[in-house]
Amino acid sequence: MTEIYQSDLQAWQGVIEQLPYWLLPAAIIIALQFNRSRLAYLAAIMLTYYLCVTHSLLEPALLELYSQQILLGGAFTISGFAFIKDRGLLSPHSLVRVVGCGLCFAAGFGWLWANRLFKVQLDELLPSLIDMEVRVIAPLYLCGLLVFIRGLWQANLVNSAIFITLALWAVQFEFTGLVSLATSMTVLAIIYILTVLTDSYFLAYRDELTGLASRRALFNLVLALGRKYSVAMLDIDHFKKFNDTYGHDVGDQVLKLVASKIAGVRGGGRAFRYGGEEFTIIFPRKDAQSTLSYLEEVRQTIEEYDIVLRNEQRKSQSKAKRGKAKTSNQQRTVSVTISIGVAEHQSGETFEQTMKRSDQALYKAKKKGRNQVCA
Repeated sequence: MTEIYQSDLQAWQGVIEQLPYWLLPAAIIIALQFNRSRLAYLAAIMLTYYLCVTHSLLEPALLELYSQQILLGGAFTISGFAFIKDRGLLSPHSLVRVVGCGLCFAAGFGWLWANRLFKVQLDELLPSLIDMEVRVIAPLYLCGLLVFIRGLWQANLVNSAIFITLALWAVQFEFTGLVSLATSMTVLAIIYILTVLTDSYFLAYRDELTGLASRRALFNLVLALGRKYSVAMLDIDHFKKFNDTYGHDVGDQVLKLVASKIAGVRGGGRAFRYGGEEFTIIFPRKDAQSTLSYLEEVRQTIEEYDIVLRNEQRKSQSKAKRGKAKTSNQQRTVSVTISIGVAEHQSGETFEQTMKRSDQALYKAKKKGRNQVCA
């Protein structure tokens, strides 16, 4: 029984050791397909290192001798990707990034080389607690801290994947044997693939400006709706005139504000941006009458919210003129209102027909004077 268990374990270990050869190239291809070049570079670096270790492309003695340099060089390189943007692989940026990776990796060697070359002088200047081991670990923890702060400052899935890469890279060198290299590479490849696919999903199904679910997500939800639901159409009143008066930048800010208030709808409503200044709220398992109080709450919240507009000085104004006198930015307050139409799904009716009736209710609200809810 023990022999069978051991043979099964060895078979699984053999499979795990082969997985990085398949998953890391797959991660590179998928990342490039969706223009996530940073993850493609990271997957390529991990694959190169894995090939060097498993196929002895570098002498094991050299890897052992320069393990600290490889640790720091890799940490500097991985951290660098948290502070750059995704660019096309076949572009002038690629050469800059390849050179940058080389410089970051060389920095790891240079750091330890300088510490060993001037060890006597540093030992005299630095406290006794800061020995060679601390001089290796300190930059590693600094890299981790910087990447973590970057992830908080600009939170996204790619930065999270970079932080996990840095953590597993450090584990391989600082806690040797805790996790096998094949397992780490397999986990990273899966994280890269899931990051790209999840990120792309949100791009496809989320409106970039407002953060609400998009029209595509709306029609996907329709497939899961039962027979009883209500559809509300919402439109910002006089939005074109507002855009012409204050500019499209202010108009975008208004859209974001209105979207944030609509997203807070209660009663189980799910908000979507339908297009332009139009929004949709779906209320599963609710009739139109029971949604009116929730829609009225949204309408009132938007009406009562004051938007502060700042009249900033023009960029073309010369520095000399700006230096003569400090003028405070004038502030103006404006408000917007929305009109809402809601319709309940009827038996034998398609979703498009229900939406058309809610659109008719919306136009009814506008004809009656706007800033109201009609069913």
